[in-house]
Amino acid sequence: MSPDEGPALTADDWRTLDYRQRPRVIDEWARSKPERRKEDDPNEYVAKLGLRYDGCVIAMSRAHDFVMVPPPARAALAAFALLGQPFGFTHDDVAELRSAAERGAGASAGARPELLADLAARIERLLPPRGGADSARDGGR
Repeated sequence: MSPDEGPALTADDWRTLDYRQRPRVIDEWARSKPERRKEDDPNEYVAKLGLRYDGCVIAMSRAHDFVMVPPPARAALAAFALLGQPFGFTHDDVAELRSAAERGAGASAGARPELLADLAARIERLLPPRGGADSARDGGR
């Protein structure tokens, strides 16, 4: 999704805390992905995402299997979901926010540098170590 494609969720999705992927979109993505393996099962792709009353993220496959992601695991889910996506974040974004906070950028317009520093720290929690996701998988080597 590029920045000009619009929001990730519609106003109705936000109101109901329920997002349902159109089957055609899933099928087109599955056919166009660069790598396919014999164990790929199109019925295992997520067809619905939602948020339950207790803060669990609901993920339902096309086969109607449900998984609940409890609040303690939501940061990990967000980190994986953002990795490598054009709408995700980078270490350069974090560095830019920290630099702006240190310079007091925007302070004359009412921006508070401590909020920029806090935002940088929250975004950094969602990023792999500086060596990248591959580095994280093999122990940072």
